[in-house]
Amino acid sequence: MLAGVIALTLLALVVWLFYPSDEPPKPRTDGPTPTAPAADGCEGVVDTDTRECLGPVTDISRLDGSIREVTGKILAMNREVEGQPRYVRVVLLTPLSVAPAPAASAMSLDQVGFSLQGAYAALRRANTSAAFGDKNAPAVQLLLVNQGSGQPFHESLVEGIVALGDAEHPVVAVVGLGSSFTGTEKMAAALSKLGIPMVGAVTSATSLTAADFPTFHSVSPSNIDYATALKDLLDKNPETLPRNGIVVHDRNDDPYPRTLTAAFTSVLKDYVKYPAQSFTGGTVGNPAMPRVFDPIVRNLCSAVNNGNKTRKLQMVFFAGRVADFPSFAEALKERICRSDPLTIMVGATGFQLSPQQVALLDAANVSVIWASSADAPAWIKNRPGTPAGFADFLKVYRDEEKYPADTLNDGYAVMYHDAVASAVRAIRMAVGRDNIPTADGVQTQFSNLALAHEIVGATGTLTFGERADIDGRATGKAVMYRQMGKTPPRLPADAAPYLTR
Repeated sequence: MLAGVIALTLLALVVWLFYPSDEPPKPRTDGPTPTAPAADGCEGVVDTDTRECLGPVTDISRLDGSIREVTGKILAMNREVEGQPRYVRVVLLTPLSVAPAPAASAMSLDQVGFSLQGAYAALRRANTSAAFGDKNAPAVQLLLVNQGSGQPFHESLVEGIVALGDAEHPVVAVVGLGSSFTGTEKMAAALSKLGIPMVGAVTSATSLTAADFPTFHSVSPSNIDYATALKDLLDKNPETLPRNGIVVHDRNDDPYPRTLTAAFTSVLKDYVKYPAQSFTGGTVGNPAMPRVFDPIVRNLCSAVNNGNKTRKLQMVFFAGRVADFPSFAEALKERICRSDPLTIMVGATGFQLSPQQVALLDAANVSVIWASSADAPAWIKNRPGTPAGFADFLKVYRDEEKYPADTLNDGYAVMYHDAVASAVRAIRMAVGRDNIPTADGVQTQFSNLALAHEIVGATGTLTFGERADIDGRATGKAVMYRQMGKTPPRLPADAAPYLTR
């Protein structure tokens, strides 16, 4: 009998290995649970799924070795600031850890490191120069709070942030906020309820808005901005760029693809010629597999082979996470209409692919044009459209701190720099020489960040006045156009950046 049980068990294992489920795992519905300091030595919150320690970071030994140097610099500057009579505290709330393999994370460890480097460059400039206002105003500490690889929301995280301030040295802003996830929305709601100003760095989901969360601001273009930038590009290049498109979107209840889908559908309606196609994307830890896209690819080929040449499909507006895109490209490589090129349009900050994945695009006869919040490789060469403040940022980041220039490529460093810079600019406006600003005072000043009080940031000359109480987004932000893959049509070399307004 025992032998029979063993045989059945082995058979079940073989079936499971060769016929994995097509259904991706359900998104997490539970959050981390508060844990006493004795549990793994974590004084904050232990994520029960990943065992990450979420909350304030004061001991760099708990962090991955690759980010200890930059976190050490931030903590060292915080200690220097403690010696000054007047200072305030800004919280950098962002993922500072990644999930154990094979699970994926909202931000890669590289992106975590680049974000910290950009934030540190802004902190250093804030405390040693007049780049973002009167340096004789109160100094600034940047306190680190780990948001976790999946950015789950928990009240204990909010309580931990609030506890970092006191009457003499209050927490007057929270910056970073990671990517646009459901947990980000819940955190924005909680911080807004407490009256604490926020400045998102790469949060583009349109659902993150000052209309719903009054103290929310962001240096990132919204998904509507990205869609508007793509429309501007297409409108200005009718002879060289595609005309006929279709939206392919992730149907998960995920703020980024959900609001990007809505933006593509409304803003680009004149270019959308076919019904939208949907797929169930992967969760943070489990990207979608190529077979998920098979039905969509067959429909794309049907639209490509449409007898009406004026409606022949030429481009796809992709509203999904970058983690799912390689599987989409793999499915496109196997399509029966591969002889007809396709252009994929995307809006995102860090839409980066590996060299192998770019080669996959070429094999699939596909190229990607994406509206991006940054294009450091072009800006380093001082090409037309380079923001006025980029050179000063680069001097500190690359020339003085010796961070490699290629760590700017995905845009995270410059975006986190500008999030910190914007908060500091508001702080410096909220105080006289003898006063300590409050969170309420800083919030009030965001609507005055205009005209004489612009932020000369790494990614644009930013103002908040016009949109401060609407969606909280900065205007004057450069949206750049970038292309991956060799497949034509090519992005016009003289395509000017779109400035948010």
